[in-house]
Amino acid sequence: MSESLFNKAWQLVKMPARDVRYKVTADDVARIQELSQQGMSQAAIARLLQDEGLPVSTGIVHYWVNEDSRNKQRLKNAKRTYDPNSEENQRRIERDQEKRRKNWAEDSDMQLRHDIQSAIDEKRVKRQSVRGMSMADAEKLLDSGKLQRPNSKI
Repeated sequence: MSESLFNKAWQLVKMPARDVRYKVTADDVARIQELSQQGMSQAAIARLLQDEGLPVSTGIVHYWVNEDSRNKQRLKNAKRTYDPNSEENQRRIERDQEKRRKNWAEDSDMQLRHDIQSAIDEKRVKRQSVRGMSMADAEKLLDSGKLQRPNSKI
């Protein structure tokens, strides 16, 4: 597929709502990586972007420039556990629910995907239908990829 055809097809895909936890956009990340490839130090990149009004630290620049560091941080985050009774966990749940609601407002297919996956994962009773469609039809729709969205955080 040619580059321009790919870009046109990609633009037709509905993107999830922007994740408010990220301070930089995909364009910012591309610029950070480009400046680094041109030989600029990570501290200098951070200062430049701060001068332009972007709230970045040297840690953020390092995360996006150094792939090994990014992979290590992702592994570390994946191992993180939360005390179910903690205030931090409650804030995390509320934040995730708000993000889910924003995604559903952006694209109703996201809510349908969530409903189907929830029905599949149901352990208390075997579900027979989801939103009026049989479980078999719902699973076919989920497996078809029509309800897939990019998992890009920024």
